[in-house]
Amino acid sequence: MNNKEKNNTKDNNAEALKPKDMDPKDLPQVPAFQDEKTREYMVSTKEEEPGYYLLESKLKGFRMLFPEDGQYAPDLSSTGENEETIVFDSFNKKTNIQYDVQLDYHQDKSFANDKDIMIDIVSGRNSYIGKYEKRKQSDKIVYSAQKKSVFDDAEEKKYFSYRFFGYVKSTKEDYLGIEYSFRFACYSDEEACSLKKDEARKKVEKIIDSITFLIVKKGDIESGE
Repeated sequence: MNNKEKNNTKDNNAEALKPKDMDPKDLPQVPAFQDEKTREYMVSTKEEEPGYYLLESKLKGFRMLFPEDGQYAPDLSSTGENEETIVFDSFNKKTNIQYDVQLDYHQDKSFANDKDIMIDIVSGRNSYIGKYEKRKQSDKIVYSAQKKSVFDDAEEKKYFSYRFFGYVKSTKEDYLGIEYSFRFACYSDEEACSLKKDEARKKVEKIIDSITFLIVKKGDIESGE
């Protein structure tokens, strides 16, 4: 075997390794890979878009873009037979903006086919009464809404947050969908923070619109293929 073949073999082996099996020193120096629990969800070290990598759910039910500064919250997340909850947060030190996210994945659930039931569930969880925007895409329909919350602290200082939430329904498979909720807020009131609704909404849409549902068999999940 010549040197070129050896190098190609080495590169192929490196690509075959999943981030969770690699030495952290060889991974991108960002929270998504340096946090042990978070990198279990990372598909590869390839940057899909500036600042975003690819996440795959534990049930192998879907993939989506994941922010490089995102960090998985294991205590708030769970995985069942046909359901999975993924919670993570992201903090940008430069902008002083933090957002937290909850995704609830439903597979082979009859209620997941009824968008009215799902919207009622999402509205209840977010204390929302109002309309939802509907966006059709090639493989899914996204129902989305948003609201602004204003509140006072003990010193009567006013704070606010933006919440974006909704339901993603697969159009390729029945009984398949994802509830989602994003909350954006300024992390510290002692530092400058220019939280803008439109910028936050675009970030949410980038992540949610990137969702791709995967069609897998139970045997594939159990074998880890």
